[in-house]
Amino acid sequence: MSKLTDSIHTAITKDVEDLGYTVEYVENVKEGESKILRVVIDKENTSLTTDDCEIVSRKIEEKVDSLMKDEMYILEISSPGLERQLKNTKLYIKYLGSNVHVKLYNKVEDVKELEGILKEATEGYIVLDVEGKEIKIERENITCANTVYEF
Repeated sequence: MSKLTDSIHTAITKDVEDLGYTVEYVENVKEGESKILRVVIDKENTSLTTDDCEIVSRKIEEKVDSLMKDEMYILEISSPGLERQLKNTKLYIKYLGSNVHVKLYNKVEDVKELEGILKEATEGYIVLDVEGKEIKIERENITCANTVYEF
């Protein structure tokens, strides 16, 4: 996370939690010509609706505006979806025991993509059980990771 997204995450977390949701992560991305501040939220034991996203948006928009200063941006509140992106240590720990797919910058075990059960997670590394073999992966080698939805 950048300094700005860290500040926004910190500033809005209590407000979002007071509404009964959690902030999964905040990211500031450019899509086409638009700058999007994406706040991904979740709610324990239930699916999110567009009404949930609207409630959170109304609660935090003034605080976000003040932190974004005069920048032009679109505030997007969304659910993490079925295959949740693992963007921080808190999320890796939340999904311990889940099947995850990991893409790597550099090969591990002669591959750049692995899928397995997430057994351990720290700030520095994760451990995946891939077909009975535990593989330690340095977090700095991970380009992206997400849970795998089982149909």
